[in-house]
Amino acid sequence: MKAFVFTEKGKVEPRELPAPVLDPADQYAAILKPRFLSPCSSDAHTVYAGPGPRRDNLVLGHEGLAEVVETGSAVRDFHPGDLVAVSAVMPEVPDGHGHEGSHFSATKLGRNIDGMWSELFKVPMADQNLAHIPDGVTPEAALMAVDMMATGYTAAEAAEIHRGAGESVLVIGSGAVALMAIAAARSMGAGSIYCIGTDKDELNRRLAVLYGAEVYISYRDGRILYDGRKPGGEAAPCPQETAAESVVIDPRANATSDRAVDTILHLTCGEGVDRILVCGGGRNTYMQVCDMLRYGSGIAVNVAYIEGTGTVELPIFSLGRGMAGKTFKFMLSKGGRVWTERMFREILDGRTDPSSLITHHMQGFNRIPEALELMHRRPGGLVKIMVEV
Repeated sequence: MKAFVFTEKGKVEPRELPAPVLDPADQYAAILKPRFLSPCSSDAHTVYAGPGPRRDNLVLGHEGLAEVVETGSAVRDFHPGDLVAVSAVMPEVPDGHGHEGSHFSATKLGRNIDGMWSELFKVPMADQNLAHIPDGVTPEAALMAVDMMATGYTAAEAAEIHRGAGESVLVIGSGAVALMAIAAARSMGAGSIYCIGTDKDELNRRLAVLYGAEVYISYRDGRILYDGRKPGGEAAPCPQETAAESVVIDPRANATSDRAVDTILHLTCGEGVDRILVCGGGRNTYMQVCDMLRYGSGIAVNVAYIEGTGTVELPIFSLGRGMAGKTFKFMLSKGGRVWTERMFREILDGRTDPSSLITHHMQGFNRIPEALELMHRRPGGLVKIMVEV
């Protein structure tokens, strides 16, 4: 069978590999063929930023819809011919209880087992890791639910947003996961929702506003590019109606002298935000997060891929010299059938429609490397690609 294999840094190449088979130990497994795929930014990180494949002939791809070809003898809920959503993260709990939204420890397609970029692939524990696509959920929405939406909602849930509490939420990043984190924060009842994102492409800002961002801030220079509280995009005054010059912010509270941090601190009168969902950024991001997080009760959740090695630093001043009462969580997306089905309920109930994330369509299995390279380059107007194979 044909598959696209990660061969060395920067390269994904076609290979002829043995087709997967179900042996006697695979009674709970299924073999599938991909129907709709979407290269992920983490695939691009793996290929273009990583040191190289973890093993020979590693097949990537973890974001897709597929057709069931064959099932093990103990699979009950899925049958050959079914078009299903495939969970990107597959919790490893034989009795199934860990599949109710759990993530660690997890099988990850394209990481510790072969992924979906092949003519056939195998999924363990099919009844727990596949999901039927309900009527009313389009293939575009279902494709975005299995990873982008699942990850954004993981971040928002871990941040412990309480409906009706009026908590302010900041999302860092404006890519697909960040946009879904905004949508999740809105669905869960957040108060003010801020986004720090790119200013290079107006599309990201428009989508952030569509999904619920009240204020959109340029990560580069801290400019407010959109403020839904004021006509014409003007900066809103401090909630206490004080003049801007009367809001005194200790310069030590911005350890990296970042302008976007200054903007958030000004908009919150120096108090910072209640919740921060980290869906992008660089090495200084966690310093900035600590500076922008409210004392005593602030929670920051990271679902972003951190490239390279080394350390993550935090500023001593904003940590209250160790006693600031700020919580940091570093999360892998939740997965499994139950979590995917929850995403579908969000779609069917009209709370979130992730299909707007798809900006590009491609036809053909052979275009997977091209789609991956596009995700790496990120030209203007691109958020996600749907490849119909």
